[in-house]
Amino acid sequence: MTREFIEVDLNNDEKEAILKYASFFVLNETTKSDLENSGKKWIRFSLYDLTSIIGELSYYFNRSKSDQQFYFLNQLIGQLEYYEQNSMHNK
Repeated sequence: MTREFIEVDLNNDEKEAILKYASFFVLNETTKSDLENSGKKWIRFSLYDLTSIIGELSYYFNRSKSDQQFYFLNQLIGQLEYYEQNSMHNK
């Protein structure tokens, strides 16, 4: 059985934020490897992992103490939700 992935376009800052705030929810080794590779732009997520990561990032977003973190996480969560929703509609 082939594992289905959602490919998400992320820059290095976004990948680092996922590893910093939500690494516990990166369950797939393919995703972890993609996130740790600074030269990789399209990161492969399972739908389950992506949904869990969005939830964990939202936890930190809701507790942001700086404007910079607030706006950065808001943008990242919105971007991940876009890919999550697109994948659900394309099934």
